[in-house]
Amino acid sequence: MKISFKSYVFFLIFITTLTKCSSPSKLMQSWVGSTKAQLYQSWGPPQSVTDDGQGGEILIYGSYVNLGQQPGKVYNNYDGSVGYTAPQQQGYTRTRMFYVNKSGVIYNWRWQGY
Repeated sequence: MKISFKSYVFFLIFITTLTKCSSPSKLMQSWVGSTKAQLYQSWGPPQSVTDDGQGGEILIYGSYVNLGQQPGKVYNNYDGSVGYTAPQQQGYTRTRMFYVNKSGVIYNWRWQGY
């Protein structure tokens, strides 16, 4: 059976997308049952900490993912003058939240953004 190059590329993109979709969840789930001290040792202190409403806390890690800069553009206006759009920074914020019980053990997690 011969597979076309196009099918092969589609398959690679599909598998990569599936892997990326599950990666944050697998990483976060791997911390359930670990201690707050272990998380701090690996990730450092969180950007913020808030109450979980059950005597524990939520450790919040946030970071900005820089996707680079979209270049500015020169264009001609309808009246013949030249216009310019400034370069635009592209990126997004991602957040990782770990729920820690009063014994210091991670029991849940949540994430936003890749």
